[in-house]
Amino acid sequence: MTPTATAPAAAKPRLSALNLRYAVLIALIVLASVGFGLANENFYSLANIGILLRSISVLFLVAMGMTFIMLTGGIDLSVGSSVAFSGAIGVVTLTVTGSPMLGFLTAILAGMAVGLVNGIFIGKLKLSPFMVTLATYALARGLALVIYDADSINVSDPTFLWLGGTSWGNLPVVIPFVALVFSGLALLLYHTAFGRDVYAAGANFATSFVLGRDPARKVVMVYVLMGFLVGLSAIITVGRVSSGQPWAGLFLEFDAITAVILGGTSLFGGRGKLFGTILGVLLYGIIINGLILTGTNPYLQNLIKGMILLGVVLLDTFTQRGKA
Repeated sequence: MTPTATAPAAAKPRLSALNLRYAVLIALIVLASVGFGLANENFYSLANIGILLRSISVLFLVAMGMTFIMLTGGIDLSVGSSVAFSGAIGVVTLTVTGSPMLGFLTAILAGMAVGLVNGIFIGKLKLSPFMVTLATYALARGLALVIYDADSINVSDPTFLWLGGTSWGNLPVVIPFVALVFSGLALLLYHTAFGRDVYAAGANFATSFVLGRDPARKVVMVYVLMGFLVGLSAIITVGRVSSGQPWAGLFLEFDAITAVILGGTSLFGGRGKLFGTILGVLLYGIIINGLILTGTNPYLQNLIKGMILLGVVLLDTFTQRGKA
């Protein structure tokens, strides 16, 4: 009787690079929470958790839009200025007409208008996303300063302030709203042809064009989608502080890009998920909230933000080179 050949051992399942990133992020979130909890007992208070969630609600929305854009290989530096500009349009409309609904509508349309300009120049005219959005960054901030005359405008309409300023107990109303938006965007990205085309445009623009997926049009659409989210963010921002502010959204683009790259979305397009962005925003928000709560020097906070962004950009770049 001849000995039978032994079957090769089954390969052990391995974590993908993206799932490994998520596991590391979750571990870092736990570590940061424990560390800041030990440093300041108020970190775990319901009041502080409510403040933390409310403070990162706008970042959640903008970072989700930034994820769509970076999946196409683009970037948007204008989002912070666009929040100020959209808020200005909404607040002025509310002041002139007395109608919060018109204020909501015009704030969202203003954000979408900036997004449409970005999308046409980047998607159709093939200009650099960095240069185009740098230009609209300056334009939108300049328009906001002109509209506000560099001064704030108080808002007292309860309907206009409801989304950004109301809480159910310690839970800000805006958090369930953000969760609803996340569900809608996840459905759009993972279960529609549009979502598949967004990934295809970032992975290989030329191939996507040859296959008839019209990547230029998809690029325009993701920038308009970002404008829609910017409009919502402007409404929330006004509600949080009960006024329109010409410097609202300052450095918001910086925070959003950091959170998205932290979450595993590639700077080079075609790779990433919204779940990673949520983890990135949570970790970023916990770090900033903890630094404030522990009384860390504000200048040191900016230094830490810069180091986080530099670190994740280097990590993403080396990861891409390793795959080449």
